[in-house]
Amino acid sequence: MKSVKAVKKVAAEPASSDLSTINANYTASDGETLTGTLGANVKISIAAGATVTLDGVSINANGGWTTGDYAGITCEGNATIILSGTNAVTGFDGTYPGIHVPVGSTVTIKGSGSLTASGNGGGAGIGGGWAIPCGNIEIQGGTVEATGGNESAGIGGGNNANCGNITISGGTVTATGGNFAAGIGSGASSEASCGSITISGGTVTATGGEWAAGIGSGAFESSCGAITITSGVTHVTATKGEEAPNSIGAGDMGSSCGTVSIEDPSKVTQN
Repeated sequence: MKSVKAVKKVAAEPASSDLSTINANYTASDGETLTGTLGANVKISIAAGATVTLDGVSINANGGWTTGDYAGITCEGNATIILSGTNAVTGFDGTYPGIHVPVGSTVTIKGSGSLTASGNGGGAGIGGGWAIPCGNIEIQGGTVEATGGNESAGIGGGNNANCGNITISGGTVTATGGNFAAGIGSGASSEASCGSITISGGTVTATGGEWAAGIGSGAFESSCGAITITSGVTHVTATKGEEAPNSIGAGDMGSSCGTVSIEDPSKVTQN
């Protein structure tokens, strides 16, 4: 009898998509790597439950598009973004954030690369937009710089909208709020709120806009949940905006926040 040789299965290479070749709305799938510069005014999404790597991605990085009702990257549900190389993402329409996750879902950002995320005039860098609520945001690693547009947080809520919980457990994170919005936390107005804010690792620098906290709530009756900074952080620096009452906590003009807990004050600088 002839012997039968075993057939060795070869694992398929992970899918990779060059954004410069995409000219229609596109949804990245689980295991996919996105590369390149997007040259068209189209919506880039991440499928619900997918893990996607950004490797040298540039999406509307200069905020050139003022039309297109979508974020720079739209998460359709729970999503994990792995950073590799240098990446930059900006929302398209002025009311949308750089990266958006829907209410009830969580976006997790990690990896060894970098990400610069911003709203195109109005939305948060990572989170919600003008009257556009968002879900939970978790940053586990990478170098992340997030800048909010007018009345929107760098990381967190937009103007007149709520967002979920914000968790930072690693990486180097810099967040700057727009006018009247927190660096990390909520945007401005009585309808603007965010859930709890927990920072348990990494190096974090957060700067609030006028009348807003660096970490916490924005102005004009904005609110946020409890704020916890554990001893596991490398260092946290929070800078309040002009005329704001708190670097960490509530913004001005009737705003509020939950309990503030700082386990090791020597690792936290409040300006």
